[in-house]
Amino acid sequence: MRTQKQSKMELVRRWPRVALVLAFCAFMCVRAEACTIFVLTDTNRVLFCNNEDWSNPKTRIWFVPAQSTNYGCVYVGFDDGFPQGGMNTEGLASDWVAGYDGAWQPDPSLPTSAGNRQLLETCATVEDAIAYFRSHREMGFYTSRILVADRTGASAIIGAKEGKLQVERSTHCRGFGYGRQTLDRMLDARSSEPTPANGFSILRACLQKGEFATKYSNIFDLKSGDIFLLPNPGEGDETKMNLSVELEKGAHYYDIPKIREQLSEPLRLFPANVGWAGLDDYKPIPDKEPKVTEHVRAMWQDILIGKMHADDYTTEAWKEASTSVKLGGAIIKSLGGLKSLTLVDRSDEGKKRTYRYRVEFEKNTLLQRFVFDEKNKVVSCPTEDIR
Repeated sequence: MRTQKQSKMELVRRWPRVALVLAFCAFMCVRAEACTIFVLTDTNRVLFCNNEDWSNPKTRIWFVPAQSTNYGCVYVGFDDGFPQGGMNTEGLASDWVAGYDGAWQPDPSLPTSAGNRQLLETCATVEDAIAYFRSHREMGFYTSRILVADRTGASAIIGAKEGKLQVERSTHCRGFGYGRQTLDRMLDARSSEPTPANGFSILRACLQKGEFATKYSNIFDLKSGDIFLLPNPGEGDETKMNLSVELEKGAHYYDIPKIREQLSEPLRLFPANVGWAGLDDYKPIPDKEPKVTEHVRAMWQDILIGKMHADDYTTEAWKEASTSVKLGGAIIKSLGGLKSLTLVDRSDEGKKRTYRYRVEFEKNTLLQRFVFDEKNKVVSCPTEDIR
């Protein structure tokens, strides 16, 4: 008889494509304000450092053990299950900075990238990562750039320029994002020595305040696999973990704001409300609520023509969705026209109702999850897979 842990692990292992970056749907790399990411390196150590800036306070760190040909990974992000950044067992790390307009014109014949998850599960080095982005159509490059680094100290900033893929390689300390001016100044000073203390000193100096304030800071040691996490940026001490040690526990997660107490509590398995399966795992089901489906179709049509309605969303969801759509117009246009909408899953959790749809466009097909509250307003609507 399979245990709950084994069942969850099977779901995790069947998720090589889930949670693609998509404006409005995933809220990953189309954030209104950029983060700050950088690499500190010398001949002995390589540290990958990140400030995560966004409005959602529900942050998580989670661990997915290796399986078959995929590497084991740690990911950091929010409660939607989408990896904002991460590190794998080969010492490759990645994270994104938003706020760019690269006039991206990817080859439509290439397979669509599934973002950080697919990248880190299948690539071991910076050169592997560059090859990955040359062979996949990455939607994130419409609005963002990614920093990748490996345990040798090599790094690359990858994005779009004049419609084409742009790769900036380096083997030195470097970074970019919201705190770039402060970052550049501090990287030129002694503070660029690759120690966690110096990394957090720079991260604290680059904190963002206000609506899109920094929600957590993390440092990955790409040679040792050590993880340093600052749950409350600007105050308190960091929490230290190790990738190999955590992976030995199996697939699990921690809520970053509560990580200190949760480290001594029973293991947390992945929550049931996060979609770990992909398009192939869902088949059409009878649609007993056609009015809901028509409402979802109407919202999609509004998104495509840029005329969304605030009354369709909760206050928090509207803030994120309207901002993301405004920034991600090019991504939305790249999908083409809406062709069909098919219900593939329906469930309830408390007062919330969840609907999953297979949404077919002219150029892509999405697995889309819509969660409504008791007032029939959208609470969240992440994309869980794309083809």
